[in-house]
Amino acid sequence: MRRLWIFLLIAGIAIIAVSAFQYLTRPGRGDPAPAFALPSLDSKEIDIEGYRGRPVLLHFWASWCGLCQEEFPSLVRLAKDYEAQGLVVLAISEDEARSYPTVRAFTQTMNASFPILLDGKGAVADSYQSWAVPETIFIDSAGTISWRHSGPVNWDSDPARKMVSEFIQK
Repeated sequence: MRRLWIFLLIAGIAIIAVSAFQYLTRPGRGDPAPAFALPSLDSKEIDIEGYRGRPVLLHFWASWCGLCQEEFPSLVRLAKDYEAQGLVVLAISEDEARSYPTVRAFTQTMNASFPILLDGKGAVADSYQSWAVPETIFIDSAGTISWRHSGPVNWDSDPARKMVSEFIQK
């Protein structure tokens, strides 16, 4: 019985160490943004490299996520308010393919004017090591990650608006 406890303790420590390593090595501030191309809801292939030279707000979300649903209206307003200043918003749905009609209905209801990209197999989320939704990543005009945040953001708030304005000006 003592050997079992020792084995479980060592296994637990190993799992924690691997998890910490993955978290610490995920792409973050100052790292190049992983390249990707995904289909959009309107059947266009969107390649992030096509936005090089412009600031990009990359937003991972899912239609089944309550926090994402609450956050989405303020993201739509942010995109409209900052579009003229060059901000690109790309919303990456982590829904499975069978849920794409739900994604379409939700984004139409929200009047989203930015591309809704479909990552049903999670390949792009994996390359960014985005493990939960919502998650937002700012990519500067040079293609470098300048900020990332896990969890919802009130994009109507003064601190969020100030941060976006500073991000666009870089």
